[in-house]
Amino acid sequence: MQSASTFNIWRLTWPTILSNMAFMVTSLIFLKIAGGMGIDEVAAVTTGQRLFFILFAVMLGLSSGTTALVGRYWGAGDKVRAGRVAALSVIIFFINGLLLSWLAIPFLEPLVSIFGLTPMAQILAVEFVFYTVLYAPPLLIMLVFSMAFRATGDSKTPLWAAVIGAVLGVYAGIAFTYGWHEIEPAGLPGLAIGNGVGSIATVVIFLLLWICGKLSFKPANPIPDLLTNGRDLVKIGMPAAFEQLFFQSGLIIFLVFLASYGNAAFATYGIGLTILGLMIVIALSFSISSATLVSQHLGAGDKQGAYNAGWRTMRTCVYIMILGGALMSLFAEEIASFMIDDPEVIALLVPFTYIISCSLPLMGVEFSMAGALRGAGDTRYPMMVTVVSIALSRILAPFVLVQMGADVMWLYATSLLDFGIKSSLNMRRFRNKKWMDATPAIV
Repeated sequence: MQSASTFNIWRLTWPTILSNMAFMVTSLIFLKIAGGMGIDEVAAVTTGQRLFFILFAVMLGLSSGTTALVGRYWGAGDKVRAGRVAALSVIIFFINGLLLSWLAIPFLEPLVSIFGLTPMAQILAVEFVFYTVLYAPPLLIMLVFSMAFRATGDSKTPLWAAVIGAVLGVYAGIAFTYGWHEIEPAGLPGLAIGNGVGSIATVVIFLLLWICGKLSFKPANPIPDLLTNGRDLVKIGMPAAFEQLFFQSGLIIFLVFLASYGNAAFATYGIGLTILGLMIVIALSFSISSATLVSQHLGAGDKQGAYNAGWRTMRTCVYIMILGGALMSLFAEEIASFMIDDPEVIALLVPFTYIISCSLPLMGVEFSMAGALRGAGDTRYPMMVTVVSIALSRILAPFVLVQMGADVMWLYATSLLDFGIKSSLNMRRFRNKKWMDATPAIV
């Protein structure tokens, strides 16, 4: 195993950052296109993307099992078993995508109605979400495919997949929306249709390359050890999936509390989350790198190397978060003025940006430490930490603050409480080293 030097961490992380950026850029382009159609269209796309992000977050948690097992087998030098787990993961996520489409489509109306849209936006959102959910299987295949390759230390193949998927998705989305190449114009749903078609094309291209042995490692027959590997994937991945589901549910409840302060306070939080999105992409990328390095070192039987890898990844991430926080604080007023012209929102956004900046180092610790624990297969502890933190900081504390009539800044400041709880508890777990025995050693 290579040592977890800062250079090796960056070599693994920067393609992941760019991959996540490609996902964000696609979302922004679709919002820009919807913006040219009208406010109802923007609301519809925003709702569809929000629901898809919840799905993506839950499935990303479920893929923790793939990262932990593929990384361990790869670190142990057992490429055949790594290929079996990767192939099985693709099959499982394809089935999950089909089940999701089958279960969700009949309930789209009540699901979208949660967001309280105008009647026209409701109709558009339901149609947009329908096609988003319909094309869930290829989107989920690309997610777990990318996680499997990152677990082997190959983060460039997922980068190429993300870039090609983004380019094809955006081009096809525009083509279906406006009727290019003699296609019947589909209007707003064309964005979701085109993105789905682009995902299918990307999946076909990369699965064929994978099966033909043109990529960094090959899939293997998943039937041997099918039950054992399937059980381990579910056992490791389910707690992380539930963690993300609880987190997203808690965030929706928090937004309900925040809405009682008026449109300006609500808009401020939405813009703040958009600003925070860039740093979340970076922290998430380090979390994936941490999980990869820890799982590989544990697979190689190098427990101290796994500890050093997780610790160094965390420190590197925190340094970047400190730098990002300093820059955001320094240009808080300029950022607020660039994002919106409303004086009331700007007056709230500047101090909220300061709060976000202070949260970033804590977020860096939380993401990287939780990633290290998940890479070791210890997914239950981060899940319990998230449940406790969300219950306290996103539900109980906001409820008390609203009842007290506290200033909205106190609600914004619950972000510090949230990241403070999760970073301290996850770091404590990492330092006591109990996670080293979370999954059986590979022999």
